[in-house]
Order: sequence, then structure tokens, then C-alpha cells
Amino acid sequence: MLLAFNRQGKVRLSKFYSTYTAKEKARYTREIINNVLSRGPNHCNFVLWREYTLVYQKYASLYFIIITDQSDNELISLEVIHQYVVILDTIFENICELDLIYDFERAYLVLDEFLLAGEMQDTSSKEIVKNYREALAFEKHILITEALDQTFSGM
Repeated sequence: MLLAFNRQGKVRLSKFYSTYTAKEKARYTREIINNVLSRGPNHCNFVLWREYTLVYQKYASLYFIIITDQSDNELISLEVIHQYVVILDTIFENICELDLIYDFERAYLVLDEFLLAGEMQDTSSKEIVKNYREALAFEKHILITEALDQTFSGM
């Protein structure tokens, strides 16, 4: 599970890699956010929660959290968070909370390119950005082709 939220506890990005009901998702999200927001700035970025470990990092006004099994390496999870933020920063050219609000599709597309079923797919930020840009170009090509087909089929 990956969450991004602001200091007021408003969720800006959430991705669940396990099946939960909507009620469970809401309850778990609320618990996690309250758990992280109640911690002081001098505490470490790892919190034991239920049978999981919450690994979080704060960037400006946003918290990014990955929930992992207790057997997973927390430092690798921190690195995954950092790399995702670096990729977002590259794509959005200085990422901010408003980018996640108004252009959330791009953030989720990057997340899906970066993590598949909760596992990191590629360690190269450049490769992920390149694949993202190719996907956007392909999507534009499809939209233009469809628009041209509709234009000429109406003649």
C-alpha cells in the first residue's frame, strides 16, 4: 500500500496492493494518517502498525508512506519513496501538492510504471521517465488518429 497525504490528513494519492473493502480502506487510511501525523519531527520514519511496518518520508507539505511486511527492509522502502518523488519531480518539473490534486492521472501512471503489485519494476529513473513519455506520445497518437477517423468518416 502506498499513501500520500498532506499535513491536514487529506489523502492525495492512495494505491492498495491487497484486497480490502471500502470500509476497511477508509479505516486503515485514517489509522495510518493519525499514527504518522501524531509523531514528532525527531522520531524515526518507521512505525510498527498491526503486523506491518509504516515507512514514511515527508517532502514539503506531503507525507509519502509505504506499508510493508515487518520482514521487509525499511531502508529500501525509504529509497523507493525517494525515487518515486524524484521521478514525480522530473515529470512535473518541481512537484507540489496541487499537481497531485489536479493531475492525479499522471501521478498514478508514473506509480504504475514504477511499482507493479507493490514491487519496484525498474531502478532507473531515466528509464521510467522515458517509458512514461513514450506512453504519453502513444496516447496522443491514438487520440489524433481517432479524431481524424471521425472527421473523415463524416464526409
